[in-house]
Amino acid sequence: MIEVTKAKKVETKASEISYPVVRKSKVTGDIILVYEENSGVVIKSDISNPYSDHVGTVLENLTFPERKDVWEPVDAHIYG
Repeated sequence: MIEVTKAKKVETKASEISYPVVRKSKVTGDIILVYEENSGVVIKSDISNPYSDHVGTVLENLTFPERKDVWEPVDAHIYG
């Protein structure tokens, strides 16, 4: 199970980001574990959205994760 909450700490510059981080796409609602500047993996998706990627999809061409118009910083707790 994955619990997603609003981020407690929000980086304002790319240089402040310490990977890995979790971001929510404002376009699809997908939750992405970003493990380096332009790469991540989908850890939760909205299957009702036809533009969503499937869980486990590796994304290699992400826009910069500090862009607030595309990404919402979130915290994720993965347990199960």
